[in-house]
Amino acid sequence: MSDYIPQELLHEILIKLPVESLVRFTIVCKSWYSIITDPQFVNLQCNYANLNENKKPLLVRFYDRVVKEENYTIRCDDETFSEEFTRVEFPFKSPLGYFRIVGICNGLVCLSDDLFGDTERVILWNPAVRKSVDIEMPVRPKYPHMFVLGFGNCPVTNDHKVVRVVYLKDSSLNFTVPPEVQVYSLSTGSWRDVNAGAPLSYMVEYTWSQVFVSGCVHWLAYRKQGESGSRNLLVSFHMGDEVFGEVMLPDSLANDIVYDMSVSICGDSLAALKYNKEIGQESCVVWVMREYGVSESWTKLYTIRVPETLTRTIGFRKDGEVVLSLCNNELVSYDPVTGQIKGLGITGNIRSFFVGNYVESLVLLKGQSSLREGIPNLFAAGATENAVIAEQ
Repeated sequence: MSDYIPQELLHEILIKLPVESLVRFTIVCKSWYSIITDPQFVNLQCNYANLNENKKPLLVRFYDRVVKEENYTIRCDDETFSEEFTRVEFPFKSPLGYFRIVGICNGLVCLSDDLFGDTERVILWNPAVRKSVDIEMPVRPKYPHMFVLGFGNCPVTNDHKVVRVVYLKDSSLNFTVPPEVQVYSLSTGSWRDVNAGAPLSYMVEYTWSQVFVSGCVHWLAYRKQGESGSRNLLVSFHMGDEVFGEVMLPDSLANDIVYDMSVSICGDSLAALKYNKEIGQESCVVWVMREYGVSESWTKLYTIRVPETLTRTIGFRKDGEVVLSLCNNELVSYDPVTGQIKGLGITGNIRSFFVGNYVESLVLLKGQSSLREGIPNLFAAGATENAVIAEQ
């Protein structure tokens, strides 16, 4: 068929189709297989999917303590969130119970088993094409240390990368040794040391959140000042230039307790969250950077007040509502204008909750380990809750 359709027109038609259909079409003929698995077409499909803001669903994860397994679903970010969803078969098992989701980028989910310390395993997983990459970690330092991970892609080449920053302790168990920086590139399948000039004064805890915005990974961090003082900020790492930078926080956040803060994404903007954990006064102040990189553009949006029940802000929805976790292990949607709370019908381990924008992509379709032989039947039709069954 492609012999009678100009290739440009064929590309324009194909990129608008669901990934499930594209995967099936790879067996139509050799020319279609070549087109659909071509890196240029994979990038075109990614770009098209990312431009359709109104159609981006949400990937939701929680750990079910009863059956002791991670639960992944894909849900529309609208009024059908609680009733209609697609269940995704999760083919991995963490010895710690559940993985930490480092981040999502172009349909790839980066998983790490570092919830309680060092990680031996990092996985890049594409639920849509049922393929993954198991990344062997660099040699662990023998001396005391801590590390952080980041995940994103180079905005120019679209190469997906994992960055690891390792903070080393000296003989006095102080962090006075310059941190080591390593970058894993999906295109090469290997790690390499990077002389990125990671500032010694930045300290980032591995349990803290990280987000990928404007081509950079961002971590919440602090800079030591004097013998006992410190100032909070965001440390960035550009996935293309592979250099570090910093984003200043508003004074009210820069001088507060860093352990009561987190970083997130609100729409397409950086967001900084400040929690008040005082009993009976539990709240969360949401700040957004209106213009990326401009410190003066930080704007206080609102304060979330859910006394005695709020534990954490999980994510932001396109209608302006905020997804929260409550102390009763429930996930809810909060309207910051009216203060109304709606249950989402989801309960699980509080620390395991994750909600993030997700786009289907063809990344990993060709040349990576498959979680299933043959062409996957990704979505079962005719059911409100569509089960995705992996045939290992």
